[in-house]
This record gives sequence, structure tokens and C-alpha cells, in this order.
Amino acid sequence: MMLRQLGAKPRRQVFRGAGYLYHAQSSSLSTTEELFLDAAEYGNAPEVRRMLEELPELDVNCVNYMGQNALQLAVANEHFEVTKLLLRQKDLSRIGDALLLAISKGNIRIVDAILSHQAFGDGERLTNRPSQADTHDDFFVYDEDGTRFSQDITPIILASQCHDYEIVHILLMKGAHVERPHDYFCQCRTCSEQQRRDSFSHSQFPHQRV
Repeated sequence: MMLRQLGAKPRRQVFRGAGYLYHAQSSSLSTTEELFLDAAEYGNAPEVRRMLEELPELDVNCVNYMGQNALQLAVANEHFEVTKLLLRQKDLSRIGDALLLAISKGNIRIVDAILSHQAFGDGERLTNRPSQADTHDDFFVYDEDGTRFSQDITPIILASQCHDYEIVHILLMKGAHVERPHDYFCQCRTCSEQQRRDSFSHSQFPHQRV
């Protein structure tokens, strides 16, 4: 049977957003895609491998009701074998977000696996921020709230914030670096755009009285 049932073993708690309480299962997914995302989320590596091998038309970038694809689900739940299988696929999206997720989890094995992907071959992606125009594509997650992380975060800054110095060292060896900050009063194009974006974000929230 092409779509085998997933194993009946008890499932451990997995990464889910708050929207899980309010969203029904996505009606836009096929049954095959639902099973694929389920297998990735719960770390069923044999099933993920089978589906990738037997279903060449499978959309590896399909997303669930929370807008998460298989790679994000596997990394968020620290499923190393599933992550490795997915990283072999062509045209894989949201790799940048997956790296940030792995760093936030402190999972060195998954960080290493993601950094081995060809997307990080020249090191440029390790320095660019999600907010930069040349990376505003499917490398990071974008929805109505932006990315899961700050628009100005980079892998090495996130690793530093998490006090994970082993991951910091790995990133440095891969060519990541921290750009020297501009002067506070700098009016270059990048700084002007950042100030405009910050002013817009600030205006969205009413001032609170102390």
C-alpha cells in the first residue's frame, strides 16, 4: 500500500506554536503531504526516506496549518536523521530559518549538517540578515509577522546570545563574522532604511503609561 500508516508508538511532545489550539488541519494539503509532514515532525526517518524515494512529485516544501515545512518541523524537534534526508533534496526552502532554529536549540549535529548544505558554500548567507534585500526570499520564513527571529539576527549573533560558544566557533570556521556597526548618526542607505523600519514598528504599538 502506497501510504502506509505511521508507527503506533506513543508520541513524545513536539514543537508546536500557539496556533495549534485554534487552527484546523490545513485543507490545502493532500493526504500524502499530511503524512509526509507528520513523519518529519515525529522523526519517522524510514517513512520520510520511503516517501522521498517512491514519490518523486512530492512537494518537500509543503507547509502545515502553521506554515511550517518538513525541514522546520524536523529541526524544531531535533530529528537529526530526518533533517539529513531533507537536506539532500533539491530546491529546499527555509534553510536559513532551519539553521537559526538549530542554533536556538543548541543542537551542534544539526547545525553542522545544515552548514554542509551548498547554500552556505561561500559564507555570504552566514553574514547576511533576513532583512537584507538579497536574502528576502524563501531562505527564511516570512509571514504576516515576519520571520520567527529578529529581522536583524544573524547565525553568529544568535549563537552568541545563546552563549553557545562551540557553535560560534563552528560558524567562525565557516566564514561567519560580525560586521562593524555604523556610527549612531550614520545616514547611509542601510541605516536610513533601518531607522524607517524601526519607526514604523514603533508606531504600531500605543505608548503605555507607567
